[in-house]
Parts: sequence; C-alpha cells; structure tokens
Amino acid sequence: MIVGAALVGLPILLHLIMKQEPKRLLFPALRFLKQKQRTNQRKMRLRHLILLALRMLLIALFAVTLFQPKIPSSGLSLAGEQPVAAVLIVDTTPSMGYKADNKSRLDEARRRALELLDDLPPGSRVAVLDPADPTGTWEQSAGDARRKIEGMKEPHGGGPPVTAALFTAYQLFRTIDRESDGAEAMPRLVAVFSDRTAECWQADRADDLKKAAADLAPLAGNQSVAHLFVDVGVDRPVNVGITSAQVSPQLANANQPVSLIVTVQATGPDVPTAVLRVSLDDGPPERKAVDNLPAGTPRAVTMTFKDLKPGVHAVKATLETDDALLFDNVRYATFRVGAARKILTLSDDPDDALFWQLAHEAKGEFGCDVAKPDADIDFGPYEFVCLLNVADPSRPLPARQGAGAGALQRTLWDKLAGYVKRGGKVLVIPGPREKVAPAAYDPTVANDPTSGLLPGKLVQVIDTNTFPAPEPPAAGQPPPVDRRAGVTWATKPDDRPERHPLTAPFKQWNLLGNVDFLMNPRKAWKYWEVKPVEDKDVSVVVAYDDADDPTKRHPAVLERTFPGGGKVLLLTTRMDDPEYDQRWNNYWLTGGSSWPVVFPHLLASYLAGNAADAVYNFTTGRPVAIALPKSSPGGAAGQGRKLVFEGPGVSGPEAYPEVGDRQADLRLSAARTLTPGNYLLRTEDRSWQEGFSLNPPAEESNLSKVPVEVIEAVFGANSVIPIDKNLKLHDVMETKFNPEMKLFPWLLIGVLFLFALEGFVANRFYRFRAKS
Repeated sequence: MIVGAALVGLPILLHLIMKQEPKRLLFPALRFLKQKQRTNQRKMRLRHLILLALRMLLIALFAVTLFQPKIPSSGLSLAGEQPVAAVLIVDTTPSMGYKADNKSRLDEARRRALELLDDLPPGSRVAVLDPADPTGTWEQSAGDARRKIEGMKEPHGGGPPVTAALFTAYQLFRTIDRESDGAEAMPRLVAVFSDRTAECWQADRADDLKKAAADLAPLAGNQSVAHLFVDVGVDRPVNVGITSAQVSPQLANANQPVSLIVTVQATGPDVPTAVLRVSLDDGPPERKAVDNLPAGTPRAVTMTFKDLKPGVHAVKATLETDDALLFDNVRYATFRVGAARKILTLSDDPDDALFWQLAHEAKGEFGCDVAKPDADIDFGPYEFVCLLNVADPSRPLPARQGAGAGALQRTLWDKLAGYVKRGGKVLVIPGPREKVAPAAYDPTVANDPTSGLLPGKLVQVIDTNTFPAPEPPAAGQPPPVDRRAGVTWATKPDDRPERHPLTAPFKQWNLLGNVDFLMNPRKAWKYWEVKPVEDKDVSVVVAYDDADDPTKRHPAVLERTFPGGGKVLLLTTRMDDPEYDQRWNNYWLTGGSSWPVVFPHLLASYLAGNAADAVYNFTTGRPVAIALPKSSPGGAAGQGRKLVFEGPGVSGPEAYPEVGDRQADLRLSAARTLTPGNYLLRTEDRSWQEGFSLNPPAEESNLSKVPVEVIEAVFGANSVIPIDKNLKLHDVMETKFNPEMKLFPWLLIGVLFLFALEGFVANRFYRFRAKS
C-alpha cells in the first residue's frame, strides 16, 4: 500500500515531461489572438488536470486491488482463523436407508458431515449428535468427531426426529458459554444432515425451538446461532413397502382364529404386482400376490391363522421386492394364544364360591380355581386372587414342606402382600359379621401385614331395614326414595361413574337405555361400613346411593394401588350364596337380569385387564414394559430362576437381565428398542415366556418432503441447502457462511475500465502536429 501510494506521483512526472505547447493560431487582429490564447490555455489546463486525476486514480486503484480487500461482515465465517462451536446433527431415522446411486442417504449425510468437519477453522469445538441418543457432549478432538460420524453406518429402526436433537444442541451451547468464563463467545453453528422427509421434522415444535435459540446469548450482529440444513434426500423417490402389519386379537383364546392385516403402499409409479411372503413361527412361508397397486393408495391384505397351539406366536411379513428402501419390506407381529385366563378364589368353604365360579365359566374368558386359604398354591400364574368369605387371613399358614424348625410362620396377608408388590391384583369380598374377624381386616393396626394393603377398615354392617321412613312429600312433589327397600350403585350420569375404569362401561350402558340391570337395578340390603385409609393411593371407586348428599354415601367398592402396578379391590357386600332369610343383596338373582354374569366379569376384566387391551406390538424408539410373572418367592417362576432375553442384536449381559424379587416388569428404554424384530423373554426352563414385536413407525415410509418454508421458519432464510451429488459443500459454505464480499474481482474490473478510459482521454487530448 505504501509503495502504491508513492507511485501516485508518477503521473505528475509524466505530465511535466509530456507537457504540450499550446496551438499557434494566426489571426489578423491581435485582440482576437490573445482572446483565443487565453481560452485555449484554460481548456488545456482542465484537460491536463482530468488526465492527471485519472492516472493517479488508476495507480491507487491498482495498488488497492493487489491488496485484495474484503468488506467485513458480522456473520459466521468458516474461512477465517476464528474457531467456531459447531453441532453436527446426523439424521438416523429409517428413511435415511433409501439408496440412490448405490449410496444410502445416511452414507451421503456422513460424507457431507465429514466435509464440513474438515472445513472448520482450527481450534473449533465440535459435537456430533444422533437424534436417537438423548445425551450429547462436546468431542475431545476433531478425530473423535470423525470417528463418531463414521460409526453411524446404519439407520435406526425408528428414533426421534432431528428437532429433538436441536434442543440438545442449544443446551450444549449454553455449557460452552459457561466455560468461556466471560471471554468472547465463539460463533455458533448448527448443521443438520437429513433427507427432509415428513418424519424428520416436528412442525408443531417451531415456537419452542425458536424460543430455545433466542434464549442463547446474542453474538455479533445479534445472531445467537447460525443454522444450516443440508438436504441429502431425493426429489422423486420410488418405493413399495409394508406400512403396517396388525394382528387381531393380540390375545386369543384356544381355538380362536387370529387375523393378520398387512397394508402395502407404493410411492412413485404404480406397481403391477407385489408378492407378500408371510411366515408363522419360522415355519414355511405363505405367498400372496398384490396386483395392480396404485401409487399413494394403501392396499390391505388379510390372512387368517387357525388351529393355533397355546403360547406366544411370532409372525414375519416380507415383501419380495428389491427397491431402494429396505426397512419397510419387512414387518413383525406377535400374539398370544392360551386357554381361559386363570383366577384363584380362596374361601374357607369352597361351596361359598359356587355361584362366583359358575359366573366366570358362563362368560368363558376366565377360568376360576377355588381353594382354601391354607393351600400351598403359587399365586404367580393367576391373573388375580380373590378372598371370598375368608374369616381370618391373619392366621399363620402351615409351614412349607422342607422348611426348618426355626422358619418364620407366614400369614395369608404376608403372602398376598408380596404378590401385590410384584404387580399382583387382589379382590377382597368379606363375609357376614358372624363369619369375619374384623380385627383381621383392620389396616390401621401397627405392625400388621394388612397395613398398607387393604384400602379401608371394616367398621360395622349396615342394614337398610333400620333406615328411618322417608318424610311425606310436599304438595306437588314426587315421593321420596324409600331406601329401606335396598340401595343400588350410584351409577347415574350425574354421579359420573365413568371417571374410573371399573365403572366406565356404565356411561355407554346409560346411553343405550335398554340395559336390563339398569332398568331393574340390583339392590343391597346389607353391606359393610368401611372407613377408607387416608392415603393418596386409596380411592372410593363407586358408592351406594344410600344418601341424597354424595359426601355422606357409603362406599360400595374401594381400591388401593401400588407403584409396581399391584391393586387391592375391596367389595363391601357379600358375593357368596346366602340363605334367603339372611339375604344381603339380589346380585345372584338371574330373573330378568344379566347382572349375575356381567358383574363378576366386570370385576375380573378390570383387575386382569381386558383381552382386547392386550398389546404385544410396539413402535421402535419407544419405551416398552414387559410384565414379569407374579410368583411368590420360591414359586415355579419366582426368585432363583434366570430370565433369558432373545431377539435381534441382543447379546452379552443384556441377554440375561437381572430382576429384583419385587420387580413387576422389565422396562426397556427407548434407546434399547431401536432394532425391529420379534423378541422373547422367558425363564431358562421355559416354564414362562412372554413375547413382543418392534416395528418402525409407519410414517417413516412417507418419503414426501417437508416444505422448505417450514424449516426456514426456524432456521432462517436460505438455510435449507439441497446438495447436488457433484457439488462440494465447501463451495456452498463459502457462499452462505463467509458473507464478507471479496472486492478483488470488482477492483480489477475497475482498473481495466480506468486504464481504457485513460487511454481514450490521452488520445483525445494529445494531438501532436504532424511534421512538415
């Protein structure tokens, strides 16, 4: 620049050397000659000044051009030496397995992420995030970041969209701001590498994302973070896949057929023929053709399985096609077939359970075993245990065979408490006053096994025959209810019984208006007054309508819940077969009412779970809980028996999960359910087993792209970059993230223009006289 400035004097020297004499004009009159001379001198002087200025400007501009100046910018520069804090988010959802030019979208995303990593200035901080991994940390070095990117070789079965990782990225920026300790914060960059399909972006989180980014400390130019979305997807995808495979029912009784509904859909052109192959329990496959499959229109194919053996069954549906997206060519399904589910009824006199047992046999869904309370029975295989007219559950049980002389004597309450804490369910139906020891049903007694188990304390038996006669009605008013004739459940719509799952069916029954036991309600004349335990886990499920004031009504059914899923339900009226002169209720009278079958099944379905609600098929990337056997210690499947977990990718310690004595289920986190397939959890001796299936979300087969405007609403204008296979990311980054303008080409054009202008002006001004 100094040398260039010194050269500005060169035009002056040239001006002095090449100074031109004024033209000589001969005029007859000296007056006119002098006037023309003055005019000619002024023109020459002006022309020399213009030419001098042009030459000085030309040399100065040439010197500035050689310096290659730039217009500074407040944006993020990746070409300079200032380090940046960059978070690279690589989409690993199933749609990233789509192949084009023999490369998956994940392969392309990795390649582009490595390009950006190589272009970052030295000293930059880098974090590489996989949306399926809920945690994120800054890598120790660029080499660690490279190894993590290179390790993302296969898409996951189904994970969160990239928007979930953005919140983690913003949190990482906060941590690095705290580490800066008042020093100037590094520029921040979030780069997302994705195929931009519908499932990769949650548009409903746009406001939350913008707020999270705005909460970061602003940098130069009030920009808190720069965003880049590198679109590695294809614009015209072609695919045919299975979007879902559903079995119905998932829990079937013996000899009940099971239906499999497979939905197939094409993307792009129509498919003339697609062949579906379905195998049950790794048996020989059955093929079924799907002809004339139009693009964008799902087609359902139904198959039925009959004569199934009891147990867990696994189905694999495969589409025989070699297309660009492989994950949706296979779907898995699991269902269970078994005999009637078992419930256990304990009663001092097994004959008292006769009607209860017959009611379940009539319905057919549950098989009811009846035994005495002191029977040595493992509770684990039963859906729930019912105490029916058990006088004293606090009596010590007989010592187990083989127990030592000093073994601690256990009570029925002890045994039930362990069962409930492992997720078991218990129904308690006390008998009449003369057959029950109320102290044995008192959960408020200190150091008593019933404490923390029963939902309430038996106080006394209420007899509606002792109720006072109602007051005579006022003139024009309807007669009051005479409750001496018995009380019913408060299940009218105004009582809102549908708030609890047990009484939820009453809502639909009330709407129907023709349900026999609502048109002719069952009544109770005697019932136990129960004082509920003051505990947040205790609730009154339904009360009798024995008072006009709802707050003064007595409970008909109470419930206590436990953290492991266990429940204890307490019924306050009898359910045995009382003699007529000692009648408590007319629940068992079958004339004109289906209540004798409906009510026992209602209780059993709530405690054991409705078969229609059984779920054995789950979506990948979501937590899964597998119910464990509810055996008492030392039972057939109790403690001391190892569990074996089988499935795709399961190995090492994960194949032999450790469970506690009181653990009710085996919970798999979202990170452990990313691989599709059929899974089986069993005991080593195969005395117990449970299965389930994992499949990617059906939406992952939707390859349509998220509109650019939706992403740019969060990332900012021009943040979405579709990358052509021959275009280098470096060139794109130079344009977007190095916004300072390089003036060299423009200045060089200016130099050439001034040089031409100087030559033109010089030729016009310097007109030498020709020699004679």
